[in-house]
Amino acid sequence: DALRQHVQMRVDHVLEPFARWVVKVTARLDDVNADRGGIDKQCRIVVSLRRRGIAIAAVTHTDLYSAVDEAAIKVRRSVKRAVTRHVHRERMDPQRPGALLAV
Repeated sequence: DALRQHVQMRVDHVLEPFARWVVKVTARLDDVNADRGGIDKQCRIVVSLRRRGIAIAAVTHTDLYSAVDEAAIKVRRSVKRAVTRHVHRERMDPQRPGALLAV
């Protein structure tokens, strides 16, 4: 329960500026090597974006909380890149009314 709350808090915090584009967020936590030990805790976050595709981040770490934190930061970077790239294309489109034209 504490881990679920941590994941929700971190993902909500990093994706808050992009909330209008986020449709769905899925976080999956796995123990890759099971009882064998080592770097085996994996966090995979998938974010579906409105008209901008999906952003995926996967991190493997010894500590599950650290894996969640790093994956949240990575997915934020991917979402930001997808959103700004799309906005830039819209502004440069000469057929779009009110578009900013490059001179």
